[in-house]
Amino acid sequence: DDAATSSTKPRQGFNDDQIVITDDRIDFPVYEYDLGNCPDDGDSDREVPCAPESIDQICDKYADGSSFSQCFEACRPSFCCVHDAPPDTNFIAPNCNTDVNCAQYACCYIVWWKLHDTIGPATQLRVEQNDDFFDVDASFVEGDVTNVEFYREMLFHHFDDAQEVIDSGTVVINETLAVFNSTLIFLNSTYWDANIRRRRR
Repeated sequence: DDAATSSTKPRQGFNDDQIVITDDRIDFPVYEYDLGNCPDDGDSDREVPCAPESIDQICDKYADGSSFSQCFEACRPSFCCVHDAPPDTNFIAPNCNTDVNCAQYACCYIVWWKLHDTIGPATQLRVEQNDDFFDVDASFVEGDVTNVEFYREMLFHHFDDAQEVIDSGTVVINETLAVFNSTLIFLNSTYWDANIRRRRR
């Protein structure tokens, strides 16, 4: 028998007195997450929706049929759960990390980790990996993705003040055209974490 089982129906966690120890094995009860506000949307301004019932299998890299692309689509609504960009000053990527439905997306860490796997700045993603689960290549995030709402949030969640970043990264081409140049931000050491921490001391 397996020492632990799993389920796709979220509920509250377990207590130590629920663990059963015998001579040859330790049985742990199923650990699942609270239902939150489901079947309704969450209680934050972002109203995080209920996670797909099978999200734990979709995002388990060792489960049959799971994949990064499926996990990404299932987890996409919960990205605001995993960062702390302040809603009052970052209108592009306000966090929702207190939403009661966030806990259902705990297994999404495998996606968020990969989308922060970079070669240098946050714009230089390394999404390719020699692994059956990771079924995407470099074209998954390629070119100018700032017109895609999710990727705007992914890039801007690093900052406290969205307007400051927009102002600093905007290049005026002529009287009627201005463009955002991300290299002015992400290749500018002023915005690197070490310098931000140093300025705050």
